[in-house]
Amino acid sequence: MGLKKYILGSFLLILAVFGYVFSIESGDYRVEILDIILVLPIALWIIAPVLLLFVMSVLHILFYGLKNYFSIKAVSKDTSSMISLLSKKLLNESSSVSFKNKEFKELSEVINQLDINCTDSNFSSSSKEIDKIVEQIFTIKSGKYISTKDLKLPNDNAIMIENLKNRVEVDENFALEAIKKTSNYSAEVVKVAFEKVLEKKSITTIKKNINEVEFDTDMLIALLKKDSEQDIEFSMTNEEILKLITKVKLSNDDLILIAKNYKAQISPDQIIKLYEDISAVNEEYTTAYLFILAEYEMIDKMRDILVNSAPSEYTAFKALIDLKDAGKHTYSLSALCYK
Repeated sequence: MGLKKYILGSFLLILAVFGYVFSIESGDYRVEILDIILVLPIALWIIAPVLLLFVMSVLHILFYGLKNYFSIKAVSKDTSSMISLLSKKLLNESSSVSFKNKEFKELSEVINQLDINCTDSNFSSSSKEIDKIVEQIFTIKSGKYISTKDLKLPNDNAIMIENLKNRVEVDENFALEAIKKTSNYSAEVVKVAFEKVLEKKSITTIKKNINEVEFDTDMLIALLKKDSEQDIEFSMTNEEILKLITKVKLSNDDLILIAKNYKAQISPDQIIKLYEDISAVNEEYTTAYLFILAEYEMIDKMRDILVNSAPSEYTAFKALIDLKDAGKHTYSLSALCYK
């Protein structure tokens, strides 16, 4: 029964009882309590307990109705918060959503420890918010770019990283922006952007915009390979190459590969000077320098370096010199192992 019907029914009952009693006895009844005298109709005294019960029952109903109302509101709010939490988890974002309901709190603690992924592109739910997020995720997975106005995520978010990588593939100007302002983007995005710029832009444009780029080995070798394919007037100077090489931990094999790429493009004197400077900066690269000297048969310079080395060092180069001294000029480093 609704509260309105209960109040109306109770009021009619009270009125009926009052009318019936009053029709039988219309007199008054006098009550004295602590010098307080009350003179009321007998019918009113008869219905007084009923009135009191009625008022208390209405207050009881109102109290528990209000309590139930706030409980339902809390559940509704917690339901919205749970959808928000699930949305955050789908987007790989941390969440500080709070819950009022004990059961929701316990469930949120479990969910916060899980990684949630959607594997069905036909996913559908009763939440438009979650459906939209799932649709965006599968759009990004398909290689398409979603505007950052629609996908409001920080640039270091895993989903946003994939989204920005998609943008790089279709927007070479954005790729150039990414390597200009590397602090705004993750290393993954910067690397993909660098590869795109390397593919689409001239070496002159690239040189102007790589000051902030943190190179890894593959990126640097790719850059220097492209540079080695340019006309000499546009290629990097020894100083520029040396500056780049000192930023990355390369192996001697990497440096030898770089030298082979440059061999057809720059003069022997320039290559020898470059590798002399490289080995002067870092002795670990002496092997690469010796390789270059051996390639151009700079035997005397090799002797000067090897004379002060330990017996177990650079044995391949020492063997090559011994073979040369013995008149066996047919041997080269390609037939020997160098250390």
